[in-house]
Amino acid sequence: MTDLCAKGLLLVMIGVDAQHEDELDRWYDEEHFPERMVCPGFQNGRRFTALEGTPKYLATYDLDSPDVLRSEAYLRIAARTPWTERLSVHFNPIVRNVYVEIRPPVTRGERLTGGGLLLVAIDVDPEHEAAVDRWYDEEHIAERMAIPGFLRARRFKALEGGPKYLALYDLDSPEVLESAAYRHATGAATTAMTRRMQTLFKPMIRNVYRQIRHQEAGPPR
Repeated sequence: MTDLCAKGLLLVMIGVDAQHEDELDRWYDEEHFPERMVCPGFQNGRRFTALEGTPKYLATYDLDSPDVLRSEAYLRIAARTPWTERLSVHFNPIVRNVYVEIRPPVTRGERLTGGGLLLVAIDVDPEHEAAVDRWYDEEHIAERMAIPGFLRARRFKALEGGPKYLALYDLDSPEVLESAAYRHATGAATTAMTRRMQTLFKPMIRNVYRQIRHQEAGPPR
């Protein structure tokens, strides 16, 4: 059973036409992030732009728990403002998923975030879920965290939205994924277990991002 007291993650992907990108940035900077960064239970907010995959923009919010999104404080700010109403008609698409953390993060030092993010989201048939969990726990995450530039690996399960399973890898920069070490790990060093697990993913989403903003929660400065 999922522990709903575990940490939560709110993930929002947005596509928007080029003529509204500047307004989207202003909306996040001047209204949307400031509201959420003072909401109890929000730990931080981060924004990214996609280098591989779609939609173009990603925002993530680490939460004390998924229950934060049912709190009175959050429900007050979740009501759409006039600016949100006006801008949101240009979101195409918009994806809003809520997750709960299913494993403690794996890190390689005190630094947890950098300039890049690798996102992998998968669905698997129920009869293969235990095998996929073992693969992540016993092989895959350790392999990835041994690659220079990988800072943190986290896994989540969807409470709202999909695919069901999400893995986030914080990177020193997106260029880590162009390194010889990463190419080797995803090429010649690919294990038989990895090849088997990959046949079970349906679908698999793999997006690469560059971070454009990171703000810790707290009172306005």
